[in-house]
Amino acid sequence: MNESRLQQLIENFQDDTLSEPECRELMEWFDEDESRVSAFADELRVGNVLAALHVIDSDGIPLAVKDSLGRGDVAIDIASNVRQHLESQQQSVRADIERPNLSLRKWAPWWIAATVAVIALSVILPRQPDANRGDVVATVQNARNVQEISAGDQLRSGQVLKLDDGRIKINFQSGARLAIQAPAELKLLGPNSAQLQNGVATVRVPGEIKGFVLVTPHQRVTDLGTSFGVDVDSTGDTAISVFEGEIELEHHQRLVGGQAVALTATEKSPHEIPYAIKQFLDTWRVSFGVEQLIGDVRVASPGERHSPGLIEDSDSLLLFPEREDVLLKRQYVVDGMEPGTYRRPFRKHTVKLTEDVRVDSFLLQYNPVHNDDVPMNQKFQGELHFDRPIVAVILQKDLLDSSDSELALPQTDFRNIFRRGINDADVITLSPDRRVLHVALNVKNGVDQIRVLVASDNNER
Repeated sequence: MNESRLQQLIENFQDDTLSEPECRELMEWFDEDESRVSAFADELRVGNVLAALHVIDSDGIPLAVKDSLGRGDVAIDIASNVRQHLESQQQSVRADIERPNLSLRKWAPWWIAATVAVIALSVILPRQPDANRGDVVATVQNARNVQEISAGDQLRSGQVLKLDDGRIKINFQSGARLAIQAPAELKLLGPNSAQLQNGVATVRVPGEIKGFVLVTPHQRVTDLGTSFGVDVDSTGDTAISVFEGEIELEHHQRLVGGQAVALTATEKSPHEIPYAIKQFLDTWRVSFGVEQLIGDVRVASPGERHSPGLIEDSDSLLLFPEREDVLLKRQYVVDGMEPGTYRRPFRKHTVKLTEDVRVDSFLLQYNPVHNDDVPMNQKFQGELHFDRPIVAVILQKDLLDSSDSELALPQTDFRNIFRRGINDADVITLSPDRRVLHVALNVKNGVDQIRVLVASDNNER
């Protein structure tokens, strides 16, 4: 960017006329060299604009930035990132604001006022960024084997998380979910954006939410309604796999579910690589709020998630994440809500929800490989630990069938599933804190299958 173009962008920012493409241009320029942020901030100080950004609340953000945010487009956070970059890079304000290399003619009429403002700011503004000054943009949903962070902690824009061990799940204010495992370094940029310096992360953006931005050392990934994984190694080399939906890379390159790319600092553009999910399986599981699985239990992979009727596995219980944030009305019929043990015969015993509640649904299935020549009598035990309370369980075939329309994913393939529910030898136990489900299944004929309803993030706290 030449000097005249920079001057134009500075003037547009000051006049509240910075367009969305110009916001995008500024962010790309910043990403190429972080020192440019400070230079841009210095010039804004000359015009007294940075002073305004520090003393006004969010309602004082320039109109052009507000418009960009309001559109909810793929650039939803670019304009706010300009502001966050500026705030995170604030330095001591210079009393001497004369800069011989840039024209100051535009601000000449109020030169004296600007000088007074800058001198005042040099007294009242701290010389180092305040880590707690940024707005709250996300919350830690769960943290395991991490000393510095705990579940429930609020995270602020500009905050950097460095993980030497463990993993965490973060809920952004936009509704996006991000799970990351150590070793990793992540910076929070805004309510719908973050920067992954290194580590393995899974991003899921459920429902109608779009526009989450994840910045890596060599690429900017924008969600278009999807889930994807990003693996950045210690050198900055990056691999991106799209699990479901679609993402957009820089220069408007798009990837859909089942595609993967890699890129390094020496490459001008990403190149396709074989689709991979293995390194993301842990963060994929954690992103749904499944804190721990004991026994031979696993979460269905993205490719299996929509097809429980086609997946046979003699060695594992499969947990299929279904719909999220579903509103179930008071009086909704289930098999159990209270801690304790559940088994057949039910004798038509059911209970009803006592209040409206939002839930995430999980389908737990044991469907071993069938062989008509070998009698089926297989036993299985396992435990499922969730980071939120279990609201209810559905254990009978008729209730499973009737709840499919509300709780199963659209177009779920239930072919080859017959005699759903549990049989006489099966035992289901809900822990006193309602966060652990112990299952002991004995498959004799058909498929053991139950539905577990967990409080959604929206009404858990």
